[in-house]
Amino acid sequence: MVKFKRNSVLMLKGIGVICTLFVVQLSVAQDKKKPNIIFIMTDDHAAGATGIYGGRLADLGATPNLDALAKEGMVFENCFVTNSICTPSRASIITGQYSQTNGVLDLWNELDANKQYLPQEIKKLGYETAMIGKWHLHQEPKAFDYYKVFPLQGTYFDPEFRAKDKGKWPDNTVQYKGHSSDVVTDQALNWVHNRKNPEKPFFLMYHFKAPHDMFEFNPKYSSYLEDIKIPEPQSLYDQPDWGSEATRGKNDSLLHVIGSSISSRHPNRNYVDIYKTGNLPTEKERTSAAYQEYLKRYLRCVKGVDDNLGRFFEDLKKEGLWENTIIVYTSESRHDAGRTRL
Repeated sequence: MVKFKRNSVLMLKGIGVICTLFVVQLSVAQDKKKPNIIFIMTDDHAAGATGIYGGRLADLGATPNLDALAKEGMVFENCFVTNSICTPSRASIITGQYSQTNGVLDLWNELDANKQYLPQEIKKLGYETAMIGKWHLHQEPKAFDYYKVFPLQGTYFDPEFRAKDKGKWPDNTVQYKGHSSDVVTDQALNWVHNRKNPEKPFFLMYHFKAPHDMFEFNPKYSSYLEDIKIPEPQSLYDQPDWGSEATRGKNDSLLHVIGSSISSRHPNRNYVDIYKTGNLPTEKERTSAAYQEYLKRYLRCVKGVDDNLGRFFEDLKKEGLWENTIIVYTSESRHDAGRTRL
């Protein structure tokens, strides 16, 4: 059995799925006053892009609020992902099922409202439920008492939402000015402050778009890391043992069409072209410059998330909710800033 102290935290290394219902059941069984539960999810936040797990990026100061949170709770050192692709990953979390069972196998499959099991089961335990931010499961999140979610991926700036109190899905839209990380946090705080049933414990899924590519950060972070050189992995320039014939092709025939690349390897999607570093004298210099720009933009998005989490956590403390709230933090996809393909 697990006894959670204060605002226990579950940090997932890399990407992962946690059975939140299991957490709830343990907590309810041991505490007379049911804890609030906040499930925070980012999109493509690598474990290496925190201070929690160490590594090349740990000392860049991108996540002081998450780092502090992790010191108070539980950190997952060994976690296995159910599905590493965006929409199927989210479907696995909501259903507690493998992709072949819930039917969401790719980015375009829809999750039937009847299969949104997690909020359904949480409500049976007496919780008020809400889903705010990135949903990306296509059908209306009907099982929640309240929702305000992005259509599809959402946008980084001036995001549009579909909101439960704004009409019939999918025409129930409302738009806000500002950066999505700020706006999602504003909306999450607004729901916490104005719940219909404040006497009930609450379950909130609080989901960011960031730091999903193309890393459109809030301009106020432009100076962050501006004069810093990000440490680079040796594998950025040399990966002789990467892949097999199944992925590289016979005699490396597929090498230039796999995925995308920081270097100019991939002819259709590479960051030398995207960030226009191709005028530098050597391929190594072009790749290095593209990598630096890529990581700085990425970490500026991460910093924006972390600052908003700090704001959110301070509000929970101010409102007297901190001590009896379980906070789960994870990220849903396959990005890893620590291992970059040439």
